[in-house]
Amino acid sequence: MAEVKIESVTKLFGDVKAVNNFSIVINDGEFVSILGPSGCGKTTMLRMIAGFERADSGEIYIGTDLVSSSGKKLFIPPEKRKIGMVFQSYAIWPHMSVFDNVAYPLKIKQLSKRDIVEKTNRVLEMVYLGGYSQRLPSQLSGGQQQRVALARALVAEPDLLLLDEPLSNLDAKLRESMRFELKELQKKLNVTVIYVTHDQAEAMAMSDRIVVMNSGVIQQIGQPTEIYDSPVNRTIAEFIGLVNSLEACVHQGEVDIPSLNLRLAMHHNFIGKAVAQIRPEHITLTQELNTAIQGTIIHKFYLGDAVDWRIQVNHIVVRVIARSSTFKEFAIGDKVGLKVKNIMLFPA
Repeated sequence: MAEVKIESVTKLFGDVKAVNNFSIVINDGEFVSILGPSGCGKTTMLRMIAGFERADSGEIYIGTDLVSSSGKKLFIPPEKRKIGMVFQSYAIWPHMSVFDNVAYPLKIKQLSKRDIVEKTNRVLEMVYLGGYSQRLPSQLSGGQQQRVALARALVAEPDLLLLDEPLSNLDAKLRESMRFELKELQKKLNVTVIYVTHDQAEAMAMSDRIVVMNSGVIQQIGQPTEIYDSPVNRTIAEFIGLVNSLEACVHQGEVDIPSLNLRLAMHHNFIGKAVAQIRPEHITLTQELNTAIQGTIIHKFYLGDAVDWRIQVNHIVVRVIARSSTFKEFAIGDKVGLKVKNIMLFPA
């Protein structure tokens, strides 16, 4: 286990700042995800923590060890950083058995044969591959190959586990089950984990905290509930989950949303043109037509556990996600009332 401290780290590729002034303290035993769209700098940051890239400025600590410092011109190579890493491509050797793939880091350390066998078998049992030790990777499913890569990263008992989109090559159902297996394993080992992903559902389900990045810059750090319910800007609100974005105007003590014919008493920390963002699940459909907002159902999509409704309100279409039982309660063409539970406001 290890605390990770990153102080003002910047990485340049030519004139482009791939990572700009990145700072965070990750607690011992914490599971932190770095989340963002492709090209936002999250993998570059992970590679600097691992030691595969050198930072142009700033410092990185793993535990009490300073492993990278531009000021002190210090750089500790990856093999001396006490880390385990799982790549998106797994990077397991096709000609080696499962056992030999997992045991490789221990052989490099020149442990005794007895210790290698004992540690390797223990970690294979931990990832549910105890009966697969003599198989080749080509004889395994995608999920099993992912577990081999994970076991190899864990076998040397690293202080820090780095995961670079390790589930992206799996099908949707297996990806979902592996999320929970990874989280359970992390709890069992109490290892510090930094997990890079562009998948919001993965980050929300697994993380103690999420770091949201965009264009090389940290946008927000917080628990999943904070990131989802209280995003600090429009970029995060639109990237995490779904939103209806509507033009609005904030006055002293109230908000006007013309497209919904809605005027609400609401205090905010700015005045002027704004964007009101409403999550589809924060809108309730009702047969009562005495509500402030009314519209006409123009589409409905049955999703099994929910229904995705499209409601024509004046000149705009509002998206509503409701429980699956509403599929039979309303029909296309019905006039409905809409009740809004929560509105997020950001300056235009």
